[in-house]
Amino acid sequence: MKHQEDITRSAGIVGLFTLISRITGYIRDMVIAYLFGARAETDAYYVAFRIPNLLRRLLAEGSLTVSFIPVFTEYLEKKGKEEAKKVADATFTTLSAV
Repeated sequence: MKHQEDITRSAGIVGLFTLISRITGYIRDMVIAYLFGARAETDAYYVAFRIPNLLRRLLAEGSLTVSFIPVFTEYLEKKGKEEAKKVADATFTTLSAV
């Protein structure tokens, strides 16, 4: 039962910080709109922001995280730290090349 409580608590913490992130992002967009309005510079900012935002979504929030963590954990538990490190290295090398 303790394990279930830990998972629930961790999920709640992640949810809380996600909510805080969304709210601060909304405030950031309101401040940018207020200060700069609908100008070419504002459009350039949003276009430039797309690449890091895409990487964040893929690596931190996306399917890569959901698929990598279970595989890495399985290697860590069944084959040891060295094999798990090889899997992580291969994954990040492939991602860097892309």
